[in-house]
Amino acid sequence: MKYFVYIISLLNLTAIAQQTAQFTQFTFNNYFYNPASAGSNINAGVEIIAGTRQQWIGFRNAPGTNFLCANYTIKPERSYKRWHNFGFLMNKERAGIFRNESYYLSYTIHLPINKKTSMAFGIFAGTRYLAIDRSLISKDDPVYNSTYPNYFFIYPDFIPGISINNKTSFLDISVHQLYKNKRSQGDKQIGNKSALVPQVYVSFGKKFFYDNGIVLQPAVNIHSSFTNIPSIELNMMAYYRKRIGVGFSVRNKDFISGIIQIRFLRNVTAGFAYDYSINKFNTVAPRTLEFMIGVTPLIALLGNEREKYSVNRCPDFDF
Repeated sequence: MKYFVYIISLLNLTAIAQQTAQFTQFTFNNYFYNPASAGSNINAGVEIIAGTRQQWIGFRNAPGTNFLCANYTIKPERSYKRWHNFGFLMNKERAGIFRNESYYLSYTIHLPINKKTSMAFGIFAGTRYLAIDRSLISKDDPVYNSTYPNYFFIYPDFIPGISINNKTSFLDISVHQLYKNKRSQGDKQIGNKSALVPQVYVSFGKKFFYDNGIVLQPAVNIHSSFTNIPSIELNMMAYYRKRIGVGFSVRNKDFISGIIQIRFLRNVTAGFAYDYSINKFNTVAPRTLEFMIGVTPLIALLGNEREKYSVNRCPDFDF
């Protein structure tokens, strides 16, 4: 029975076009969603973040995502008229018999609006690989013989984004799957004829500082395919003396989540999220686990030397 529910849920995910990844700790790694957020912390230099999300623990071949990304900020020597950032993102997803891999390079340019606020424009450009894993299909199934043993097809992908941020708040907007591609290529096709429709992400967050070393940051992340009911996630984090953060998140009527983030040394931050299903899935596989770790190597090497270049501070990774 539980596998029947699982199959129906996967079909429903496809039907409402939730075809791109979504993370509970979206304020930890906005770069995954939006290339324009890279380099918001001009002091960081190099930022490296890796993470994994394992959904519906207990289900066989349940959805899972793993990613690795890094970006490098090139700052001006004597001018703050603009600064640049280059990076890359690798992402692997699985859901049942489907496999999806993405590889991107990114470029971002930051333009100060005033002394406190800057605007950034960025783009991911790369390729996506979509396939069916034949090892999970019975050899007696007609799909087995009609499916290639390797990737089913490859297509280009572009993700533009814009970001406005300062020391206390950020607004990120990006569009995924901008390049409409049908689930077919030549004589190869996955399922019925359908398209990977564009997905828009909008994230907003603001920090509130208190004298006792506590910082509160409410944030919201909206994920929509333009044609269906959007996924809305509300997040609240509380940070203490830039060392530890705790919080919770609610996503539509699907998940409630607990979050803890800890900074080790000066330049390593780890985040863990536990999602509990509040929909019908809570009777069979209610748990989802998510882990991320981020490193800023130059912060440790140069310490306060980079502070003199501060134009604004990233409200996310730099808590």
